[in-house]
Amino acid sequence: MEQRIRRHLEEINKCNQRGGRMLSVRDLLDAGTLNVEIAAYLYAAISTGHSFFVGARPGGVGKTTVMAALLNFIPDIDIVATVNSHVIENGLRDPNFKCFIAHEIGRGRWYAYIWGNDVVNFLKLAKKHMIAGNLHADNIPEVLEAEGIDEVNITNLHVLIFMKRTGQRGFTKRRISSIYENQGLNGRNAFKQLFMWNEKDDSFTRLAASKLIPAPELQRSRSIIEKIVEHDLRTMEEIRPTILKMINQAS
Repeated sequence: MEQRIRRHLEEINKCNQRGGRMLSVRDLLDAGTLNVEIAAYLYAAISTGHSFFVGARPGGVGKTTVMAALLNFIPDIDIVATVNSHVIENGLRDPNFKCFIAHEIGRGRWYAYIWGNDVVNFLKLAKKHMIAGNLHADNIPEVLEAEGIDEVNITNLHVLIFMKRTGQRGFTKRRISSIYENQGLNGRNAFKQLFMWNEKDDSFTRLAASKLIPAPELQRSRSIIEKIVEHDLRTMEEIRPTILKMINQAS
């Protein structure tokens, strides 16, 4: 495997909290966590370097798994884990476009957990880099309760993804419950809901058009996701070379 892809996958694998193989977007499609249309939208946004957060208030919903699977969509840039304040501060001075990730927005001494002023600076990174992270929040008001996030710096993000878990042990569903896109207004009003999950019939509904991604690009992205399914590309290692090939063809 090409060394650059190997490094990319090694950095993503540091997010692994469950052991075993990291789940890919194909696994998430099979599990019903999202559908092809949502996968295509997220591919289109993330492969062009847009920043995103994944939120769910309870633990064990799958937000880290989703974040890791989506990181396999990023452009051919370095992933940098925000393991301490110095990494973030250096990133603010770094002229090379990179993807900085926080394993959790919240207090804790675990790997790449950040809070307080580090979150403030982490969101500043989104002015010149791509950022990704997850946090315990079910909606935008709860995101704004996180230490270091406010009505001003939340608009540095492009996409907010929320998740929900339902069912009993052995019959659990983990779903992307809603996706919001930054459409250029101020504060929380910048974000418009594009997708929602309907728990009653376990289906996804598109609520609005994207302003971030043109319709032709969404159609192209859908064909890429369909190709991943058609060719049975399942692991992160199998999917990444195809993603890079498609990104390079588009540039």
